[in-house]
Amino acid sequence: MFNKAYNIANKYTHPLVVAMRFFDGAVESGLGSYVVLNKEGWLMSAAHNLGAAFRFNQHKDELKIYEQNKVQNLSVIPNNKWITDFAILLSGQKINILESHIYQEHDLAFLRIDPSILNGQTIFPKIINSNSISPGTSLCKLGFPFVEVRATFDTNTKSFILPPNTLPIPLFPIEGIYTRNMKMGKSQDGTMDILFLETSSPGLKGQSGGPIFDTEGTLYAIQSQNLTIPLGFKGSIEVNGQMIEENQFFNVGIGVHPFTIETLLKRHGIGYESMSV
Repeated sequence: MFNKAYNIANKYTHPLVVAMRFFDGAVESGLGSYVVLNKEGWLMSAAHNLGAAFRFNQHKDELKIYEQNKVQNLSVIPNNKWITDFAILLSGQKINILESHIYQEHDLAFLRIDPSILNGQTIFPKIINSNSISPGTSLCKLGFPFVEVRATFDTNTKSFILPPNTLPIPLFPIEGIYTRNMKMGKSQDGTMDILFLETSSPGLKGQSGGPIFDTEGTLYAIQSQNLTIPLGFKGSIEVNGQMIEENQFFNVGIGVHPFTIETLLKRHGIGYESMSV
């Protein structure tokens, strides 16, 4: 059912790796997804994928104070989890972000890179007009789950290195249906609702920031988070001769609503193609 759509969405969906090196020398990296919006170099992802960038900027200030105190021979205990080095690797490459608009409350981020890097990118998403959507629609999520990226750090070049054969990272689709809209209050500036779209299947780790699209490949949402809903009953299972009861839950996916995406794209004059059904 999603064969045609997959072969559209896989052209505009790419891996986003966030790599960090800490004061104690430890290196961590995480994997998410991003969508290429247009030929001008605009990308879209989940804002929480970039959370380490905010911590990095905060830690730079704290490290500066720490170094100043060291010069003055003041005794200060360092934080081993200060982020000393940080990089966002788009499709495995460290790329300069020329412009960004981050909406943490909506979990949405727009980033602009040098469009020449997108040479060969000719397929971009068509974003559904929110007036055209209806619960019950079959949707698919796409991203990069089941892969653990373990970046290392070269202290000579001050750069992060991905292990050999990391790329290309295989995509993985998972289907579900559009179930409900979820309103989570008002934005801090009071100009719009904080609105999400719920799906009957959860997004998988590595799909955050990736597209949620219909059978035509039209983008409905950006995968944001999951929600675990208690079902109100318990299941029983025998373990080592004893019956154990466990509460039962249902996991759903939460994506940034197309109304939010379109509204914020228009706010910043970012070009995109709208689609009605």
